[in-house]
Amino acid sequence: MSNDRQTASAALLQRLTEDDESLLDGRDPKVDAMLIERLYQSSFATRYVPIPMLFGAFVIYQDYLRWWQIAFIGLLYAVSTLHLDHQRDAYNANGGYDTATDWGLRFTFGCAGTGLSWGLLGWFAYPPGDFALQALLCVAWAGLTTSSLNTRAMHLPSFYAFIIGISVPFFARGFLFGEPSTVGMAFFGTILLAAQCFCAQVNNRRERLSAALRLRNAALISEIDRARVAAEISYRELEHAHHTLAADVATMQRICGIGSWHWQGPDGDVVWSDQFYHLLGLAPQSCPASLAAWLDCVHADDRELVRGHYQRLRQGAARDAIKFRIAAGDPAWPVWLESVAETERAPDGSVAWIRGLLRHEPVD
Repeated sequence: MSNDRQTASAALLQRLTEDDESLLDGRDPKVDAMLIERLYQSSFATRYVPIPMLFGAFVIYQDYLRWWQIAFIGLLYAVSTLHLDHQRDAYNANGGYDTATDWGLRFTFGCAGTGLSWGLLGWFAYPPGDFALQALLCVAWAGLTTSSLNTRAMHLPSFYAFIIGISVPFFARGFLFGEPSTVGMAFFGTILLAAQCFCAQVNNRRERLSAALRLRNAALISEIDRARVAAEISYRELEHAHHTLAADVATMQRICGIGSWHWQGPDGDVVWSDQFYHLLGLAPQSCPASLAAWLDCVHADDRELVRGHYQRLRQGAARDAIKFRIAAGDPAWPVWLESVAETERAPDGSVAWIRGLLRHEPVD
């Protein structure tokens, strides 16, 4: 048994770790919207931090930058970042998922603007003949692109827009006007860029699958909630119908002067109706329903008759009927009752149910 449980657990873990490729067959706008929202949230805290960094770059490269260049770069970065916030507000105002594709395209434009800001810094601040400052630019480029890989890969258009915006000016200046050392750095940067693009594809697939799984789980939870509500409504309706039917049966038994009882195997639970108690001279539910309680209400001379009736039914008699007197009442004018019962067998042949009626002895 322990080995079976371990096998089942291992199989379950393997199933949970498998990728459901069918979730990636189509382009679900909701998945794109979730990924862009995650990109927006993950980059919110750091989007405005590079603005003072751009002016720090002006201090380092002040011999190669003009004030209007750094002002233009800073303005471009700020406008692009504010554009992302504006698009997010417009996205929420327009109802979310319905505008996911349009918002994703406009979000891409904003990422292209921020990437181009850094790219123009590499173009304008390029220091001819200063290998140390050239290497500093390359390190800055590698750090920014790697950071973008970790944050923007969840939405590939935004990632590629940023990468193109930052890389084209850097590489163009290096390949066109750089010394052999700068060309070498640009060449290895191109290889690094290709590796980053490959990693972005892998990361994006994982992020898309994760978002699709969350959407599917949300849909399943929603279906479960709807099924639970429907089940609760059905239960209340069935409970109401049961109480209504029970009240109708009790009313009919009272009007007709007939009581019912049943025995259910194999536990032997016995149930009497309220009218059954009345016919025996008892208050409803005043004592547990049992053969002993029944016999206590029967005339002493008829108790064996009732016991035999009960035993024959337990032993499998298809139908049995008796007439007996109850102990209460005037001995000179005894009250006679008639019990008629039938049995129902289980598939194995044993007695599964005994159902009977108790009524006043019919007058011939």
